[in-house]
Amino acid sequence: WNTVEVLEIICGSDLSEAFEISSVDTEPVPGMIVSIDPEHAGALSVSTKAYDRQVAGIISGAGGVQPGMRMGQKGTLASGDTPIALTGRVYAWTVAIETPVRPGDLLTTSEVAGHAMKVTDYASSQGAILGKAMSGLDAGERGLVLVLVSLQ
Repeated sequence: WNTVEVLEIICGSDLSEAFEISSVDTEPVPGMIVSIDPEHAGALSVSTKAYDRQVAGIISGAGGVQPGMRMGQKGTLASGDTPIALTGRVYAWTVAIETPVRPGDLLTTSEVAGHAMKVTDYASSQGAILGKAMSGLDAGERGLVLVLVSLQ
């Protein structure tokens, strides 16, 4: 074991874990939202439904923000090729369908494959929250939003 008093990581901004992304209709890219794939143990797939309680995280690396620390264990179900942000700051593809997204808004999955949206139905959001927006989008826009990942 090695110990340090302070470990500063200066080239990334999240804690991610490497996962396999099962085959889907949508090619996974950095910033997309992923959910647990119930058909493939240990794997994830691009999220395709709103308020998905199987949400698992955001593919790291969008907007030039790379993973800060990446975990995994080769040769087990805890391995893969795609870094998924489980906590920290990452950019996520987001849609502001009818209402704008503002810093501090809670985010969840949307029906647009791999995209987040602002929580408007709080009863449905329990267990489906990705985190909080740290930047925004105007109503009708689609783009990258900086997210403080905090799965709930």
